[in-house]
Amino acid sequence: MNIMREEVPIRSFSVSAYLCIRDDDGGKILLLERTSQYLNRTWQEISGLIEPRETAWEAALREIKEETGLTPYRFYSADFVERFYESGQNVINLVPVFVGYVHDDAQVHLSEEHSDYMWVRSGAALEHLQFSQQKEATIHVQRTFLDSEPSEYLRINFEAVP
Repeated sequence: MNIMREEVPIRSFSVSAYLCIRDDDGGKILLLERTSQYLNRTWQEISGLIEPRETAWEAALREIKEETGLTPYRFYSADFVERFYESGQNVINLVPVFVGYVHDDAQVHLSEEHSDYMWVRSGAALEHLQFSQQKEATIHVQRTFLDSEPSEYLRINFEAVP
C-alpha cells in the first residue's frame, strides 16, 4: 500500500550572530531587545534574513552592522546550526550561527528593530532568552569562543563594511 504523506519542508533563509567582548572573566555576549510585531519585547542575539545573492556569512555581517552599527574585528562560523519548527509556515528552519568579536569600548547604535541592549555573561544571557536553541547556541559560543581560542578553520576573512 502506497500512502501519500505531506512532508514538512526544511529551509534555511535566515542567520543568527553573536557579538562578543573577551575579558579576563570569560567575556560577554550582546543581547538585543526586539521592538516589533514579531517576538516583541524578547531578548535575542542578532538575527535576520538572507537577501538575494548574499551568502549566509555576508547576511550575518550585514545584520550586525544594521542592528548595532558595529563591525567585528574577527568573525567566525560558530560551527553550530539552530533548528526549530515554525508552525505558521509549516517549515523546519535551519539557521547558521556566526560569532564576531568587538572591542570592549564598542558603541552600540540600535536600529529601529530594537529598543535596548545589554552585554551579559552567558549565564545571565540564558535567563533572558526564550528558546532552547538560542540557549544551546549561547552555551556553545561561551565554550568555543570565550572560554577558549576558536579554531582558525572557522574564521571568515572579510573586508570591513564601511
